[in-house]
Parts: sequence; structure tokens; C-alpha cells
Amino acid sequence: MAVSKLATSAARLMKQGLLKEAAREFQRALEQDPQDASALLGLARLRLAQHDDEGARGFLDSLLALHPTHPEALSHLARLNAEKGDASALELLATLAAQPTAGFFEVLNYARGLLAHEKYAQAISPLEHALAMQPGNAQTLTYLGKAQQGTGNLDAALKAYQEAAEATRTEHLPFLLASRVQVLQGQIGPALVTLRQAILRKPTEPSLFREFASLCLFAGAPDAAMRAAIELRLKLPESADAIYLHGLSAFVAGKDEDADRILREALEKAPGNAQVRVALAKVRRRLGDDAEAKKLLEETLTFAPGDVGAATDLSVLHLSKPGGGHAARKVLSEALKAHPDDPGLHLNLALALSDSDAATALTHARRAQASQDKNIREQADRLVTALAPH
Repeated sequence: MAVSKLATSAARLMKQGLLKEAAREFQRALEQDPQDASALLGLARLRLAQHDDEGARGFLDSLLALHPTHPEALSHLARLNAEKGDASALELLATLAAQPTAGFFEVLNYARGLLAHEKYAQAISPLEHALAMQPGNAQTLTYLGKAQQGTGNLDAALKAYQEAAEATRTEHLPFLLASRVQVLQGQIGPALVTLRQAILRKPTEPSLFREFASLCLFAGAPDAAMRAAIELRLKLPESADAIYLHGLSAFVAGKDEDADRILREALEKAPGNAQVRVALAKVRRRLGDDAEAKKLLEETLTFAPGDVGAATDLSVLHLSKPGGGHAARKVLSEALKAHPDDPGLHLNLALALSDSDAATALTHARRAQASQDKNIREQADRLVTALAPH
């Protein structure tokens, strides 16, 4: 297939990251020759790069109408279908990638199809093959990181994401994924630094500020979380979630009056939001207003039955009052119907039962020992020791 000068020029622009300019050149090539295969393929690649899958399908279908066995076009379509759960498309991808003349996209698409079907270990080999074909390709390195992470090899995943970040110098996603791996490794400080690098690359992306604020809260840095939440509010002024995150950060920072005001603002925008109500109830309790806290939590459980946060906090409030054990047990038992494996609910119910039914309390305490939360697990261990028959 001959390649027109316009299509060649467009491909060069696309490699330079000038996508709008490339699209214009490809369109000009098609206007001159509606059967220009290079232009059709170029526009399909462009749409795929912009995550416009349906737009890409149109160009791929047109290309295959002209060249029914075009391997790259078949590969792109098969990958899109595989990502929608089509197992036969995955078989076609394997066949295309195994051909002696298979190109970079045929190999990469096979790997992406495997990732879509969570076949992480199988995806590693074709991804390494794709990297041999295009060394240092940032997209391929990012997918390799996902494959390694899927197999549980966090060190290899982090290395791949870091190499991808170095290779692209503009994309924020490798930094974002690297920070999440660092969190899984318990490297919270480095994760914050890495996530900040993602923000520097794409400061217009609100979700990065939300993730940064949440990670700051996890790291015990509420003031930094508050700054990120305020930045998020500036970007999404009508977002109840952004206001909630601001209020939560203020609460963790010990600024209770500010937290109360901000969370009430969030509640006005999202009166049915359980998270906001639970957070506001925590503020009211700290301010000594158990009555409103109880009202907020009870209302939450009427429209969100079994909500873990509301049920847990309401049970704690009941247990803080003389004779509140029965009410606490009722709330927790209802919540466990919706979340039978929640360790925190089992721990609280064990505490509520400990002075009235030690045997049942012990059963729930042992269920709580399975928690991934160190604090819950340690409390459960102490309770099991205290309740177990000697």
C-alpha cells in the first residue's frame, strides 16, 4: 500500500504529540483519496490514543472493508472486543501476535487483551517482546507495570512505572500508578512525593488532588490534605465530595468549628450522603453534642441500612451510655446482615457482648482477628485472650 505524502506528514506530527495537527493532515489525505489506507489507520491510531474507541472502530471498519486481512486493523478491533469480554477475540489476538511478521501493535494488543482478562503472568512475555520492538516505549512500560503488579511483584511494577515516567516526561499516569504501589509497600512518604510529581505533570486533573488529599490524611498530614482539598474545591466548586474532603481534613486537623461549618455545607449539597453525615456526627460528638450525632447516624441508617461507618459510630455512641449495650448490639447485628465479613463490626459486637454473652463475643472477636487493619486485629487479639476459657 502506497503511503501518501500527507499521511506521512500526519504520522510525523502524531509522533511529535501534535494530535490536532496530525488529525487535520490525515483528514486532508482522505479528502484527496477516500481509500488512503495509511490515513485511515493513522486516524484509527489517533482515536485510540485519545481513548475514543468508537471513533476508532469506524476508521478500522473502513480500512478492513478495503483490506480484510490487514493485521494491525484486525488486532485493534480484536483488542477492543477482548476488553469487552470476548474470549474469541483473545484467541485472534494470540494468532495475530504469533505471526512471524507481527508488528508492534499486534504484540501489544495481545498483551492488553490478556490484561483485560486478568491474565497478568501471561501478559508479561508479549509486553517484553513489544519493548524489544520499541525500547523505552512509555505505554508498554506502563502496561508491564500493571502486569507485574497483577502478579504481586510490586518491586518490578514500581520499576516499570518509574521507567515509564522517565520515558514520557509528560504523562502523569505512570507517576500516579507508581505512588499507589508505594502505598501498598508502606512507603507513604515516597508515595506523596511521587504523587506530587503526577500533579506537576497534570495540574488540571482534579482526581489527582483528591488522591493527594486522601493520602495526606492517611499519612497524618491534615494541613497538607486541607490545602489539596481547597485546590480541589477551586477546580470543582459544586462538588459535595470536594467540600466533604475539605471538612474531613479540618476535623482531622482539630479545627472542629471549621469542620462543622464546612461539612454542613457539604450536607446541603448532598443530604443523602452517608460519608458526610458520619463525618459531621464525629464533629458533633467532639463538640459535646451527642444528641445531634445520634440523630445524624440514625437518619443515615434509615436510607443507608447497614452502612458500616454509621453503624459503627452509632454503636460506639450507645456503648458510651449506661445501659446502651442492647441498642448497640441491635445496630451491629443489622449491619452484619449486610456486611457479614466486616472485621470492625465483629469487633464492636464482641465488645458489646463481652459482659453478657462471653461465648458469642469470643466468636465475633475471632472473626475480627482476620482484619488487615493492625489496630482492629490487635484489639481483637486482646479481647480473645480475655474471653477465652482458661
